[in-house]
Amino acid sequence: MDEIKAIESPYPQMLPSASHFAKCMTELGLRPDDVLVVYDTLEVGLYSSPRVAWACRHFGQRDVHVLNNFPRYLSQGLPVATGTLAVLPRSQPDYPVHERDPREVISYDELHDLILSKRAQEEFQIIDARIPGRFSGAEPELNPSLRSGHIPSALNVPLASILGEDKVILPAEELKARFQTAGVDGQRPVILTCNSGVTAAALDLALQLSGYEMERRLYDGSWMEWTRRAEDDLVTVSE
Repeated sequence: MDEIKAIESPYPQMLPSASHFAKCMTELGLRPDDVLVVYDTLEVGLYSSPRVAWACRHFGQRDVHVLNNFPRYLSQGLPVATGTLAVLPRSQPDYPVHERDPREVISYDELHDLILSKRAQEEFQIIDARIPGRFSGAEPELNPSLRSGHIPSALNVPLASILGEDKVILPAEELKARFQTAGVDGQRPVILTCNSGVTAAALDLALQLSGYEMERRLYDGSWMEWTRRAEDDLVTVSE
């Protein structure tokens, strides 16, 4: 994930160009018709794997799954491999370039205009996956030069709230209850955000698993972009 991104961007996890994604997938020996299962490390449980899966689908990978999760997989005695990672052959054709679908992402400029026009609350709902303290502004960001708080009108559904104690994503009914408690309207499109665009993809997965069918767009720059660029009155701090 740290290599398949927009290297030139000042923000940590922006999507790469379609050609850069295709180049990286070619180097990995992957094809669009491969079945991919994405998982996080043993220590993490579930964190960045939904973002990797989301990005792969965004660039045309047809069959991608998120393992829920590697510690549970191990606890069930399922097979694992050890040793040096095998390098896949490079004799196959290059991975095709699949242009990005603008309906799946939203830029800072577009979101900023929505907020200023007051249309965001009427036409969309914004859901933020960050921890409650930084969302509310009660806790500082890791970088003290950055403002904490949230995008106006955003709802807070922290990543931890959609995971069990073992960091396994919750069953569909429990996920839906979490979203309903946070005030999510199942009929309105959503814009998903977080700290850097990673855990917002976990919200996308959770909404899908919950049975919600509304349009979902990911704000790729997320808080790391918003807090650097937005005017002070567009950074909300809860009382």
